[in-house]
Amino acid sequence: MNRHLWKSQLCEMVQPSGGPAADQDVLGEESPLGKPAMLHLPSEQGAPETLQRCLEENQELRDAIRQSNQILRERCEELLHFQASQREEKEFLMCKFQEARKLVERLGLEKLDLKRQKEQALREVEHLKRCQQVVGAGPGSENPR
Repeated sequence: MNRHLWKSQLCEMVQPSGGPAADQDVLGEESPLGKPAMLHLPSEQGAPETLQRCLEENQELRDAIRQSNQILRERCEELLHFQASQREEKEFLMCKFQEARKLVERLGLEKLDLKRQKEQALREVEHLKRCQQVVGAGPGSENPR
């Protein structure tokens, strides 16, 4: 879309709606922005003043749109920064969570291994006790007193 066409559409958007100015008599009504609507006089009674007021209102509306757009851009930028920081925080937390999960899994495996080693050591102790009893209770064993 070329700039001239876009600009003319913008001008149409901010111009008062309705029929020609000569057909409108608005007294005391409010515009959508909460400002009193301009008094539209028939063209032969106040065309230059009406045109000037329309141009001033048009400029005010354009300024209001520019200000609103600037505020929206700033809020959008703030939102983008917030979203980026949230993504970074989520990635950091996920990384820490994965590290914690791996640590828990490794410690669980170590615990099982230590439990097996303990059970094996207890079996060896029991075996040594039985061997000691057999050797101590055999023929020729004397009780040293």
